[in-house]
Amino acid sequence: MSIHAARNTRPGTRTAAVVTTAVLAAAALWATAAPASAIKGGSPATTKARPYAMLIEFEGRQFCGGTLVAPRKVLTAAHCVESAGDVSTLTVIGGRTRVDGTDGTERAVTSARLDSRYGGPGYAHDAAVLTLDRPMPYRTIPVAGPQDGKLMADGRKATVLGWGRTGPGVSGTRLKQTKLVLSPVADCRPYTDPETDPAAMLCGMPRPGTTDSICPGDSGGPLISGGKVVGIVSSGNKYCDEQYPVSVFVRADSVASDLGIPTV
Repeated sequence: MSIHAARNTRPGTRTAAVVTTAVLAAAALWATAAPASAIKGGSPATTKARPYAMLIEFEGRQFCGGTLVAPRKVLTAAHCVESAGDVSTLTVIGGRTRVDGTDGTERAVTSARLDSRYGGPGYAHDAAVLTLDRPMPYRTIPVAGPQDGKLMADGRKATVLGWGRTGPGVSGTRLKQTKLVLSPVADCRPYTDPETDPAAMLCGMPRPGTTDSICPGDSGGPLISGGKVVGIVSSGNKYCDEQYPVSVFVRADSVASDLGIPTV
């Protein structure tokens, strides 16, 4: 499914058990004019160390995250694109660690391609690729493929990046990162359900002694394992608190082919 800048999209049907982070962020942005807010817990990160991490703005405000997988291609969540409606309202920024910074490189979005299967139960295939008007001058990161199952195995640690909220009602000010423990998708309830396909989704749980997780505003950002992007932030910790500190991702290897993204 391809969406060009001049075309608007309409929200599709959702599974009630799952709440997406960008829809919440968009609702907050439209209702209060406050920025969609980074990772709960974790530690500061920089775009110098993570040059492939892309900040996505909606009408000038931080909205979602993305991953530079080719000079003109940014992998993100489909619901980020759908929530924006018209992709011409999105700006992709590379090389900007702080939300309020003026550094880095800005690019317009000329079109977006959503996974053709997007909208099914459990938010499987909640993925899209944005095409930029010009190449980004930053290092890309490879996308995990079917041969990289070990990078997504239960018990393995993976790193998530984002500019979203850092606590209940607390907007993020900079890029942050944290390590999560990959776990069976059932562990991420109530943001997964019995229909959630482990071949399409990943569950990230906090490391022992922490309550780290994704939060609203982190949608579309990357989950990194073994030097490859293995997941796309899709849903989880809706209130950015300690009640359900779980993080749900779309498996990159389950959507790469449909989106026309090569895997390495």
